[in-house]
Amino acid sequence: MRLNLKKAVAVVTAALTICAMSVTAFAQGSVKSTGVVSPQGAKDANGNSVTVSTASIPAEHAEAVNTVKTTDGLKAVLGDAYVEGMEVVDAMDVSVPEGTPMPVTITFDVPGVGADTKVAVLHYNGSAWEVLEGTAGNGTITATFTSLSPVAFVVDKNTATATGTSNGSNTSTGSSSSVSPKTGEDLGMLTATVAAAVLVLGAGCVFFVKRKNA
Repeated sequence: MRLNLKKAVAVVTAALTICAMSVTAFAQGSVKSTGVVSPQGAKDANGNSVTVSTASIPAEHAEAVNTVKTTDGLKAVLGDAYVEGMEVVDAMDVSVPEGTPMPVTITFDVPGVGADTKVAVLHYNGSAWEVLEGTAGNGTITATFTSLSPVAFVVDKNTATATGTSNGSNTSTGSSSSVSPKTGEDLGMLTATVAAAVLVLGAGCVFFVKRKNA
């Protein structure tokens, strides 16, 4: 009987492990842009206008973005450049057409920013955040990029106007940053995985009962 009990426990443990792994895998998603920041215009290395595209941060970089959104994470990246009140107001994946002569200088619309606002632009190179020089203007931030991918925009809320942002939220629209769960195909796969785990669990219980009554 003890042997049968061990087998039943093993089956139950396996089923629960499958469920836990599935929930962890499907909980990760891409970080959506809040819409606070948007590209205004760009020039390539030759001074020609360039079209800038933006998208949500890929899921594989979501953890890096969420880390830099914390006070400790931002302090670690900015170092001595950090001042109390600085925070990431938006983050997005930025790109320009393939073959564009680099570096590219891009101006972004950032509500609430003024010429005296302390700002910073962060670029994620795939393994670490790089701090770029950001120039604040009247409702804008301009930075020059030698490469593009995830970009985070840092603003000192103490030197921004009331129409600015706080902690990744747009005070004029009420939108906020979030990690969006994957849907569609992933949801179907998750449902199928849970169903399979339930079937395995049920089979283990039946096996245990039959062996016990034999």
